[in-house]
Amino acid sequence: MYVCVCNGVTDRDIQRAVDEGCDSLDALAARTGCGSTCGCCRDYAVEALAQAQSRGLGLPMAA
Repeated sequence: MYVCVCNGVTDRDIQRAVDEGCDSLDALAARTGCGSTCGCCRDYAVEALAQAQSRGLGLPMAA
């Protein structure tokens, strides 16, 4: 689903950015542009970022 229409950022893009180390809205905006144009998506982007981070917590650690 699109989170940021201005920059074409999807929830999958946000998950990938989190997997690659993004840990804040500023980092997400720098990497994807999400929330950096009109700003209408910023609240939802914060929510999607938190969800992506919580999904990452359930992954098993490598031995």
